[in-house]
Amino acid sequence: MHELETRLREVDVPEPPLGFDPDEVADRAARHVRRRRAATTGTFAVAAAVAAVAVFAPGTPAVPPAAPPSPPSLADQARIRQALTDAVTELFPGLRSLTVGASSADAIGPGKMAVTATFADASGRPGDFQLTVYGRHAPDDHLPWIRSCSEPASIGLRCDRIPQPGGAELLVSEAASVGEGTSTTLTTLRGFDGVLRRADGSAVVLVDAARDAADSVQLSEEQLTKVITDPAFVLPW
Repeated sequence: MHELETRLREVDVPEPPLGFDPDEVADRAARHVRRRRAATTGTFAVAAAVAAVAVFAPGTPAVPPAAPPSPPSLADQARIRQALTDAVTELFPGLRSLTVGASSADAIGPGKMAVTATFADASGRPGDFQLTVYGRHAPDDHLPWIRSCSEPASIGLRCDRIPQPGGAELLVSEAASVGEGTSTTLTTLRGFDGVLRRADGSAVVLVDAARDAADSVQLSEEQLTKVITDPAFVLPW
């Protein structure tokens, strides 16, 4: 029996084929493990980067749209009417009559207020001009600079932009009546109109509202400048 076992051990019987290469399988397994480790490491790196941006990147807070301006308060309306009353009284001593803020053309809207002064001077001549005050955030619908100058220039009237303190600019244009049926024949010089545009975006417009009255009081350039640049004619926004 012992001799038989010895002979059987000495017989070289070839192993049956496995159908695959064990070395290749081991290599594939190693590569798979390496790819999983790399993918895991990359995922953690991306997550860490996103977290860092979320925590440390400076945020840009959403800026809500600016609310539209409100109409002038009753206190501001009263203040501006009183300021125009004082200005007219100072310009024309001895007034026979004066009404401020009673015209149907005196519109009050978001960020703006128009007020008309109707008066008779010491000699009885009528005067009528309208002042409109615009706040910093009022809709930009006051007299455009180009249009304000193009019309007077077309009939030979003066139109000047005059720098003012604080970065403001005053447009002074001659106002006139023109011949009937034409826009180029000058008949009667009617004084001056003005637009004051301040550096902060606010504005004041002063126009002659009695152009049809040949004998009405006319504002000189000096008088117009004094009224329109009065710091009382301002709205708080």
